Amino acid sequence: MIQKAHVGVGISGVEGLQAACASDYSIAQFRYLLRLLFVHGSWNYSRMCKLILYSFYKNICLYVIELWFAIYSGWSGQILFERWTIGLYNVLFTAAPPFAIGIVEKVCSADIMLKYPKLYGPRASSFSVTTFWVWIGNAMVHSILLFWLAMLAVNHEVLWGNGRDGGYLMLGNMVYTYTVTTVCLKAGLHTAFWSIFTHLSIWGSILAWLIVIVIYSHVYPLLPIGEAMAGMDKICFSSFYFWLGLICIPVGILIPDLSLIV
Repeated sequence: MIQKAHVGVGISGVEGLQAACASDYSIAQFRYLLRLLFVHGSWNYSRMCKLILYSFYKNICLYVIELWFAIYSGWSGQILFERWTIGLYNVLFTAAPPFAIGIVEKVCSADIMLKYPKLYGPRASSFSVTTFWVWIGNAMVHSILLFWLAMLAVNHEVLWGNGRDGGYLMLGNMVYTYTVTTVCLKAGLHTAFWSIFTHLSIWGSILAWLIVIVIYSHVYPLLPIGEAMAGMDKICFSSFYFWLGLICIPVGILIPDLSLIV
């Protein structure tokens, strides 16, 4: 039985703690097994499914954009995003939503899970081959829209009334901002339980990027990094098209997702 089981549950009792210490989960009394399976088991299954799928989604959204830019630039080898922003994408700007999904997400309350135990069963509807490829396809479509809609917004690279153009890095920061916003809001669409931590992880991640772009734009020449980003905050924030795209592009991209969920 021990060799065939996927998860071991040990019950501490008068016989000792040997089985409890060797198990994956330990409970004090047998009556706690019901809540462990139908409440925490269901929550854990839902969290892990969403966490895995969302992790693939958010990485495809950003990094496949470099493929579309490579096609647009004639395979020049030029990258669209500033190097440090690429590295901080998973470390800082989209790190919190996966934690919120994996720690505090709840598909239903504990009372409902105990009342309707069929909600937790071997249906594999939350994570299957079909579900996986739907998420991958969704991420690919979003990466296409994030890049090409931003390209349309900066048509002829004229972003100000006086005819100034922003250059490729202005486009890169616009696309990066829209990607971070879309990815964070996507986590919100698939969140059933909104806690304070959930709000902080989603809205705080978006705000963190806007704050970092302000700080990073003034790092050079104090530090020998980010020379290309010098003054980028004023360039981005002074453009009407930047703010218009920040509202319209993420919302427009996620409306079909919202309609499917509802």
